[in-house]
Amino acid sequence: MSAVADEFFDVAGVDEVPEMGVLGVEGPGGQSICLVRFEGQVSAFADECTHQAFPLSLGEVRPDRTLECVWHGARFDCLTGAVRRGPATDDLTRYPVRVDQGRIFVGPREDER
Repeated sequence: MSAVADEFFDVAGVDEVPEMGVLGVEGPGGQSICLVRFEGQVSAFADECTHQAFPLSLGEVRPDRTLECVWHGARFDCLTGAVRRGPATDDLTRYPVRVDQGRIFVGPREDER
């Protein structure tokens, strides 16, 4: 993992995240991050369901553009992290993402900027 000048960190190659899939990676400071790829777009979220902290990188991307936590079935929008189905009531914590030359760079969490 390497940093670029504006605090974005190289966490994975785009090809490492399956289309309609997820990948758990380590971000800045050892934070667990779940990368989601849906229709070519990559998003990054804290790797825990807001319902009971189960790792979302073990979840599944659904055709309706949701990421499903496989523990209790909560679903979140793949691009925004907004709750789409309970039992979760809080949206996911997002990380800004940049893709450059086939690499995924993740910046500070939205609540840390």
